[in-house]
Amino acid sequence: MNEAVLVEARVGRDGSLRPRAFLWAGQTFTIASIGRQWTDAGETHVLVKAAGAGPFELAFSPKTSAWRLVRTPADFGPRAHV
Repeated sequence: MNEAVLVEARVGRDGSLRPRAFLWAGQTFTIASIGRQWTDAGETHVLVKAAGAGPFELAFSPKTSAWRLVRTPADFGPRAHV
């Protein structure tokens, strides 16, 4: 995947990224829950569950201040959960 997306996010008191919604393929997805978060190759990856849509993996690059979509529900399979 690796598609640029527009993400509305906050920073938690502990410094974690807290995505609230994102725009992908012309549709706005509201984040229902946030799963684990980790750093890989200088990017912060966040697993989220979008309301009515399933799990997504988003990645934020502090170097470019840009978000990208790494995985969609189709990439996780039918038994996925966040």
